[in-house]
Formats: sequence, C-alpha cells, structure tokens
Amino acid sequence: VCCEWHPQEEAERAITASLDGTLKVWNTRWGNCVATLKGHSGAINGCCYSKDGSKMFSASSDGTVREWMSDAPFKCMSIIIGHYGAVHNVAIATSGKHLFSVAEDCTLRAWLKVKLDGPPAPNTPVSRAGSRPFTTGVRASSAASDTDFEWFQWQQVAIFASPFPLRCVGGSTGEEDEEVSC
Repeated sequence: VCCEWHPQEEAERAITASLDGTLKVWNTRWGNCVATLKGHSGAINGCCYSKDGSKMFSASSDGTVREWMSDAPFKCMSIIIGHYGAVHNVAIATSGKHLFSVAEDCTLRAWLKVKLDGPPAPNTPVSRAGSRPFTTGVRASSAASDTDFEWFQWQQVAIFASPFPLRCVGGSTGEEDEEVSC
C-alpha cells in the first residue's frame, strides 16, 4: 500500500505498509525483510519515518496511528487515537516537530510529542485524542534509578475539517512555518 525510504541513505532501510495489518522493515541493499511489525487490527494505509529516522509511524484502518522504534527490537512506543474512522496517511513535518494524520472522518490532525514531568498518576484518565503517557526507556538522568524514566505523550494540537475524506498528506517544506498539503 505504501513504501517509505529511510531519511538517511546510508541506513539502507525502507518500510512498507500492508493490507494485512503489518509494517515491514526492509534492507534495501540485499532486499530482505528485516522485521515484520504487528499490532494494528486493520490494514495499514500509510507510513513514514521521523526526520532523524529513529522512529516509524503507521496509519491504519483501525483508526489509530502507531509510533515504532526503527531499530531492533522494533517496539511499538505509542498508539495515537482521535480519528473517528480509518486513518489514511501520516506525515512528519520537515522540522520534525509535528506529526500529521488524515482520515476517513474528513479531518487532518496535527500532533505534538510532549515531554511530561514524570510518570502519570495512578488512574489518570485517558484523553479522547492523543496517546497514553509512555516512556522510551531512557533514564531521566545518569543518577536516576531504574524506575526514573523520561515520559512522553502525544497531544492533538490542531484539527482541520474537510467536506470530503482526505487520502494523502505531505509534511511542511519550511522550518519555521509548519505547513501541510492534502
């Protein structure tokens, strides 16, 4: 359904999105599949890399966007919710600051990854749009204990409505003014 090349040519990687609900990571030099990522409950319609290539994003008919590690163990870091229907595509802004998604619900949504002050309090309610708080496994400081990790959360920062379902999205071309095209 979709193919995206790693932003760093020397990485020799590409990802593909499939109707079977998997995201595949490929070695572009040898042509072999390095990993098959599972987690979506519907077809994956679009995918992209983060600006630095350290993360991958997948947009699915299950109504979610997932953030994945782009190297082993290729773990799903977060699940972003908010659309009311199939998500058709996802793109990262050139600045790397915002993530954009478009969906069958006739919306384009802009997301921002926010660093939290610490772990969430027990029984913290989940937002209708965004992700649950998550950690990347990086310690907050070198002196921190094994349980003191950096915590993040995806938050919806803008929503744009269209009279028609949106199918594709392109990230911005400027560093200061975040732009998106549909």
